[in-house]
Amino acid sequence: MFVRRLSRACALGAVLAIALVPATSTATAQPTVTWIPDLVHSRAEFTVAHMVLSKVWGHLPIRDLRITTSGTSLIPTSIEAALNVEHLDTDNHTRDADLRSATYFDTLQYPYMTFQSTTIKPLGPSRFQLTGNLTIKNVTKSVSFPVDVIGHIPDSGGTRVGYEGTLTIDRRDFGITDDRLMQGVLFVGYTVTIGITAEATSPLPYVK
Repeated sequence: MFVRRLSRACALGAVLAIALVPATSTATAQPTVTWIPDLVHSRAEFTVAHMVLSKVWGHLPIRDLRITTSGTSLIPTSIEAALNVEHLDTDNHTRDADLRSATYFDTLQYPYMTFQSTTIKPLGPSRFQLTGNLTIKNVTKSVSFPVDVIGHIPDSGGTRVGYEGTLTIDRRDFGITDDRLMQGVLFVGYTVTIGITAEATSPLPYVK
């Protein structure tokens, strides 16, 4: 009798286990959403100190941007971007040509600055810490900086989202150096601040 009851109990436990597993898996599985970048409304800007007196501003066109999220969350699961250094613009043609030269960005060999995320840590419902590999010229370094979800709105039956983040780098880490920039005073600062704003859309239904 004991053996029979035990067998029935084991069978019942197996049935319950089989019934619960699909429910748990379904509850945790979230579809991956790939966003379509709006490169017309996405932009990277940079600033660097000039002779400790002022700043030089410039911008870099974003030529490729890949953002994926999971489920209805607007916090990305991965981000990849390519910035076109070959078309950087500081509102001065002479300076732009100098920056594109082999002394600095060497855009003939390395026309793009690229970023690929390695980890993304949510810091709240609309902020996350983005960590990834930044490649400038032939040098790759890990960088980490916070990014904000500026907001999201309905768009053509789907959703449009906006992101904004700022990171700082030391240009010397990427081999962008020139002894001529130091003549009693540092002509161009070592620290470069890069600000990025990006918009993207998806068929994901808008949810407030």
